[in-house]
Amino acid sequence: VAVAYSPDGNLIAVSGYREVLLHKSDGSELVARLVGVSDRIQSIVFSPDGKLMAAVGGTPARFGEVQIWDLETRQLKRSITVSSDTLFGASFSPDGSKLAFGCADNTIRIIDVQSGKELQKMTHHDNWVFGTAFSVDGKRLVSVGRDRAVKLMDVNTGAFIENLNQLRGELDCVARHPKKDIVLVGGADRLPLLYMMTRPRAMRVGEESTLIRQFEKQPGKIVTAAFKPDGQKIAVGGAASEIAIYSTEDGQKTANLTGFEG
Repeated sequence: VAVAYSPDGNLIAVSGYREVLLHKSDGSELVARLVGVSDRIQSIVFSPDGKLMAAVGGTPARFGEVQIWDLETRQLKRSITVSSDTLFGASFSPDGSKLAFGCADNTIRIIDVQSGKELQKMTHHDNWVFGTAFSVDGKRLVSVGRDRAVKLMDVNTGAFIENLNQLRGELDCVARHPKKDIVLVGGADRLPLLYMMTRPRAMRVGEESTLIRQFEKQPGKIVTAAFKPDGQKIAVGGAASEIAIYSTEDGQKTANLTGFEG
């Protein structure tokens, strides 16, 4: 369900049943099995300094859980139970001090990584929240979910700022540009959409001034999206037998990664 590279590119973490498997990224060795209590891990993220790994998920209809792992010792630093259902779409703040994630109870939570204390519980969505992303300075947060909205919030106060998009289909994923406050979102309508996190002019009815680019419609629902580390390309994948690669700057397709069976 979930996969992530460490910041240095040496490790790849893959979710399994009640565990996260740490492999060398060249596939040569299984380094560790990090066993927890959650049946499903829905999202894995490494801290910016590569010292910690967060895994969020849970056991459906029973509990949600955040696991914080120390990668040097392979020990579970903290297990935090949140709500009564699964968690999704975790993201570290740029300084690594906070972790945000979405919940099946329609909330977004932000916790302090060191203490495990809940800093914010935001109730701005009307349905499950599947993805989160901090701004470059860590002061704002974008989230997406089943209610079709790309929501922008203030991290320190938890206040809702605005919806960045016009509502289309349900949204499953969000990724932020490595160096800019630009986010890529995708979901059920099969359209990869690129938005700026700062509106360039006052909002007008029926206008989507934050939209930078709409990429071509995909052959299936989008469930995952990513930027190349230099931000120059994007990748989108999901309910199709290929992953499409596009130029961020002009939207041109540069490659199709094929060979998948679903």
